Amino acid sequence: MDEYKGNIKEALIQEQRVALVQFLNELINLSVLVVLVVMSRSLILMTGAVGSVSLLIQAWVIFSISKRLVKNESLEYDYGLGKFESFGGLIANLFMLIGLVAVLCSSLIVLFNPSEPSDILIWAIAVKIVSTIIDILLYLKQRKINKMAHSQLIEAEDHVLKKNLVFDFIALSAIGVIYVFRDLPFFAYFELILCIIYSVIMIIKLIHPIKICSYDLLDKTMDEDTQLKVMKALAHGDELYEHFETVRTRSSGQRVYVDLLIGFNNEKTFDDITQSLEKLEALIKAEIPNCIVSIVLTK
Repeated sequence: MDEYKGNIKEALIQEQRVALVQFLNELINLSVLVVLVVMSRSLILMTGAVGSVSLLIQAWVIFSISKRLVKNESLEYDYGLGKFESFGGLIANLFMLIGLVAVLCSSLIVLFNPSEPSDILIWAIAVKIVSTIIDILLYLKQRKINKMAHSQLIEAEDHVLKKNLVFDFIALSAIGVIYVFRDLPFFAYFELILCIIYSVIMIIKLIHPIKICSYDLLDKTMDEDTQLKVMKALAHGDELYEHFETVRTRSSGQRVYVDLLIGFNNEKTFDDITQSLEKLEALIKAEIPNCIVSIVLTK
């Protein structure tokens, strides 16, 4: 157990550093993109800036949670941190959704009066190459962290970095193609059509994660079937305890929380009670995998 905590703590420290570097990288990338967008009025760069804002927020959320968990001796996800992660994901996705809608509307307006691609795009290519190299190095570092330990936070950062790399290669390829063929007739429409297609696809894909994050922020009463599973586990393990006073269940997103208030015979030793609690928790988790069980003792 001590070895596991040592591994997960070291992994979280490394995760904190990766998230910090990612945050600083995205901050610089966003600042440069905003300047280039103002100078070139490029919609493809505007799309890149929107994605950078989303990734910036997600990197900050992961950095904040990993920093909090390193200070937490139990090194476990608690109820509050799960809410914080969902809230951060919701804000990031909403920012990206609003930005994509703005890009889509701008693309449709400019479609009727397109302008030639700007030579400033060469600077955007240089910035994107540097940013992509940094993201590749961060992802290689993340793969090492994945081998050290497993947790929801580490999996979340792995997902963010993969998404970031895909976005980097798509953006770099699009900007490169637009710059190389910028002098061809009617090629001004390529950037607009590309932005419209990308914006529509991403807006559709963002609907599901926004729903998930919103759902995670709400506590809901368990359905009857799940509550019956808890009672079934308590019935099977009725010899493990003397009596129970209350059973409370709730769900938060994809997690199920089961709170028990039970009592034991005064003749039972501490070791017997500990073993009984472990067996009772195992029975409940056999019925409801991945649930969080909290047991409070009463006289």
